Amino acid sequence: MEEHGRYGVGNEGRGYKSKAEVHIARMLENSGIAYNYEHPLAVVDGGRVRIWYPDFYLPEYGMIIEYFDVNGDTSYDERKQHKLEAYRQAGIEGVFLTNDSLKGDWPTKLLSQIEDVLKGRIKRFYNRRYADV
Repeated sequence: MEEHGRYGVGNEGRGYKSKAEVHIARMLENSGIAYNYEHPLAVVDGGRVRIWYPDFYLPEYGMIIEYFDVNGDTSYDERKQHKLEAYRQAGIEGVFLTNDSLKGDWPTKLLSQIEDVLKGRIKRFYNRRYADV
């Protein structure tokens, strides 16, 4: 990966904003998971369509990964909760990480979280499919 400033460069040419994002990107690459860094995403927020840039968009899975790197800041926490609620209301699925998420064997945990989202989709599909039978 080409180095740019303090952190690496995302696959769309933008520099990563944190070391944690660099680690997440490398883990995705090492796992063979395609991603777009800060790919624009239209989100309905407060009745208006807004363009947000989640940290990672996984196009093969139609999901996002967001890394929230600030803990304990009331204003940041409120914005984070607002964002999570807007994603939930819009039906945007993803994995949402914090500093604590990146401890221990976090790559295995992250892969498991991605898998859980995909399993949830399959479960909803079969529940819907057989509800009418």
